[in-house]
Amino acid sequence: MSRRSLLSLVLAGVLLAVPSAASAGFRHEPAPSLTVGGAAATPATYSLGQLKSQETQFTITRSSWWGGTRTENEQGVSVDTLVNTAAPTWPAGTKNGLLRVTVTVSNAWGRSVTFALGELDPSFGDHPAYLTLPENAHQPQALDLVVPGDTNDARSLDDVDRITVGVQNPVATTSTVTGAVTVQDGSRSTVLSSTELAALPARTLNVSFLAGTASQQHVETGPTLQEVLRAAHAPTGLNTWVAAIGSDGYVATVTPAEAWVGGRPLLISLSEDGTSTDTPRLVTDGDVKGGRYVSGVVDLVVGQSQLPGWPGWGGR
Repeated sequence: MSRRSLLSLVLAGVLLAVPSAASAGFRHEPAPSLTVGGAAATPATYSLGQLKSQETQFTITRSSWWGGTRTENEQGVSVDTLVNTAAPTWPAGTKNGLLRVTVTVSNAWGRSVTFALGELDPSFGDHPAYLTLPENAHQPQALDLVVPGDTNDARSLDDVDRITVGVQNPVATTSTVTGAVTVQDGSRSTVLSSTELAALPARTLNVSFLAGTASQQHVETGPTLQEVLRAAHAPTGLNTWVAAIGSDGYVATVTPAEAWVGGRPLLISLSEDGTSTDTPRLVTDGDVKGGRYVSGVVDLVVGQSQLPGWPGWGGR
């Protein structure tokens, strides 16, 4: 047999072994979906088509490589809306129960970002986050987390497939030292006295918020939340949440990332309008309402969100 005849037979065999595009069709990966679950009464899984129908428009300002900025209109699904639809299960009768809720957005590769629902809620932090889909059908159809108001992209996340709802119901310690704050980080507790708090670097903020229907303005002075956590040797990361407990049992959660990524200062105020306070106060600059301003703070409970099936990926 000639070499040309042998080559023809080999090529024919290869062509027969490979199905044609017409007969087999193009193979597509299954369309991704989003699961919203955790401490929720109505968990759900959404297809990309279902999410597409819930998109709203938002604006985002991006930095250009030459140093300028540009504002763009985009479409996305509000994370706050998806979480509220899932109905977080905080204890009945709890005042401002939604402020106990944490929201962990994650992807299949083990990366995640945690928010306090109070930061996202339009009545409190009003600092929304969105899940976006590519507008071009030829691009990979995957969900991306975007936080338009952030100072950088540290809380952005590609290929999102899960939102996990948490409800934090911490128990206060029994310390009776006036003006002291107990920082609980897992099994470790550190008590910072009023003297130790006053010795930390202080910052002054001019804040305003709604208390009921009335507007309040105050000058608050004290160390940042990050300084207090650092003094207690409590490490923080993109999945750290902090629940502030008042002396009356009131609880509100924040995340350190709100301050150092979101650009929203968090303060443990020791002085209001030039007068020293007997007990510290959590101040969340930028909130519309004052629900996350926790007076008489006695405990700061530090937690790390964990991904289902990914132990140790809570982030620090």
